[in-house]
Amino acid sequence: MRALFFVLVLANLLFFGWHSGYLGPGEEKKGEPERLAAQITPEKIRLVAADPARRGDAKGRPGTCVEWGSFPSQEAERAQTVLAGLALGDRVNSRQVQETALWWVFMPPQGNKANADKKTEELTRLGITDYFVVADEGPNRWAISLGVFRTEEAARNYLASMNSRGVKTARVGERETRVQKTMFQIRNTDEPLRARLQEIRKDFPGIDMHDCPAETPPAPAAPAPAKKA
Repeated sequence: MRALFFVLVLANLLFFGWHSGYLGPGEEKKGEPERLAAQITPEKIRLVAADPARRGDAKGRPGTCVEWGSFPSQEAERAQTVLAGLALGDRVNSRQVQETALWWVFMPPQGNKANADKKTEELTRLGITDYFVVADEGPNRWAISLGVFRTEEAARNYLASMNSRGVKTARVGERETRVQKTMFQIRNTDEPLRARLQEIRKDFPGIDMHDCPAETPPAPAAPAPAKKA
């Protein structure tokens, strides 16, 4: 029994010496070189970059598509010229949309065709060619339409742009009609391009710019009817 007691005491002393570093570095005394040496094939460890397709843009938006519109015919041509100057290639496409306009910017009825023609000549001299003379019978006959819009706000913004170009007698009124306009989509936009588009937008008052709407996934195909045995 006495021999067993001394063996146990000696074992405890050896463990204490090893743990304290007297017989070499203990587990808690190991530094960074020892930990690196203990790794299993550290040269095979590599960092993998996040998949860019899984990231949103810098502001966390899920898409990179901008929709701009809708434009009446003359404004659409001007916008298309501006976009062409950005050299975006096939990243830009346009489509025609049918809208119900509830507001219009117009010059009041001129009394007769001769007066309406005289007024349109004045508009042409101001560089304004996107107008329509109302020739149908009714209270608006010989009025001159300068544009139709879905909202009063858009109509008033356009009126302000007409005033700045020298048109002083135009006004805003309610008018429900179906019109064809142009919508632009610009895909694969980054933050610098978005900032540039927002600057360009200031030259087109009343025209909205926003992220493209999310595409609706196609409905699943109906299962084929089971064949009768």
